[in-house]
Amino acid sequence: MRGKTGWGWDFTPQVGWYVGYLERGDRVYFFALSMDINKPEDAKARIAITKNILRSVGLL
Repeated sequence: MRGKTGWGWDFTPQVGWYVGYLERGDRVYFFALSMDINKPEDAKARIAITKNILRSVGLL
């Protein structure tokens, strides 16, 4: 699994994202998450939310 986070603070609300891909055997799955950042503590949730989604569909 490889990914990159980002945070755009020139917006209201601020926007955070996490994009990347996951390799499983000979298959590659791409993902993108975008979320509102209402307070700095929200930013750390980007990766956790993505991993929870990937687990729920059986990819992690």
